[in-house]
Amino acid sequence: MSIDQYREFLELAHCLNYTEAAANLHMTQPALSKHIVGLEKEFGGQLFARDRRSVRLTEAGRILVGAATQMVTAYDRAREGIALVASDDPVRVDGVLFDTQLTSILALATTIRNAEGAAPFIFEHRDDVDLLGLLDSDEVDLVLAYAHESTLAERGFLRRPLVTVSFVAVLDRTHPLAKRETLRMEDLRDETFVQFIDEYSISGWRSVEEACLNHGFSPKTRPILGRAHTSYATTPPEGGVLILQENLPQLRYLQDIGSTVAIPVTDEDAHFQIDCIFKAEDAERLASVVRAFEQARDLIARHEAQAAR
Repeated sequence: MSIDQYREFLELAHCLNYTEAAANLHMTQPALSKHIVGLEKEFGGQLFARDRRSVRLTEAGRILVGAATQMVTAYDRAREGIALVASDDPVRVDGVLFDTQLTSILALATTIRNAEGAAPFIFEHRDDVDLLGLLDSDEVDLVLAYAHESTLAERGFLRRPLVTVSFVAVLDRTHPLAKRETLRMEDLRDETFVQFIDEYSISGWRSVEEACLNHGFSPKTRPILGRAHTSYATTPPEGGVLILQENLPQLRYLQDIGSTVAIPVTDEDAHFQIDCIFKAEDAERLASVVRAFEQARDLIARHEAQAAR
C-alpha cells in the first residue's frame, strides 16, 4: 500500500462521505472506492460500514486510523528532514569529544537544533590531527578544542568559550606530594612535567605552560611522542607530574587499581579551556550553531548549580 492510499483512507475516515472525500482529494469517487476496497483486502477486514444513508468506521477502521496517522506523520517528518538536509548542508564538527561536559553540551545542542528544524551536526572525530588545520582546509566547519588566543588571531579564527576543566596532577603513589588532598601550581615548581608531543596535545600543553609561567616558573619537561588519547591517563609519571583534565572518566578507576594518584590543582588559572572555534568569515553562517552550544552550556550549568544547593 502506498502512503497516498493511507491519506485517502484518513480523509474518508474524517469526512465519512465518499463524494466529499473524493472532492477534497481531487479524485473520482469510483477511484476512491477502489482504493478503499484494496485496503480492506490488504488488511483482511471491513474498514467502513456502508448503507444508502451513511458511512461509518468499523472497529477495524478505528484501529487503522491510529496506525495510518502515525505512518503518514512519520513519512512527512522524514521528507521534511531530508529536504532540510538537501537544502542546507549539515554542520561538520570535530574536536575533544571525549570530555564528559562537552558530550553533554553536544547532545543538548543537537536537541535544540532539531527542535528549531535546523541543519543537523555531523560529528566525525579524527585522531592525531591538527584540528585547526581541518578548519584551514575546510574539512570541518567548527572545532571544539584547546587553543591559545594569539594562535587563533594569527590564523583568522574566532572562539567562544564552552567548557573550563580544572587541572589534576597525576603522581606516583610514592611521590612526596602523593598524600596531599590538593595542590597549588607553586607546589609543582621543581617537578618535571610529562609533555605529550602530538597535534592533539600541543594546545592543551600551552595551558599548562601558561599556568606555570603565571606562577613565576618555566616548567621542566619530559616529552613523550605519539601517545594515543586513551592512554594519556595510564602513562606513568615516573617520578614527575602529569597534568590532565579532572573529568577524565579513567581517573576515577585508576586510583583504585593503579600505582598513581590524581590530586586537584586549586589555583584559579589552573585549568584547560575548550572553545568553539570557527573561521571569522563563517561567523554569520554559524551564528545559530554557536548559539545552540551556548544555550546548552548555560542550561546544563543552571541544572548543576540547582543540584548542588
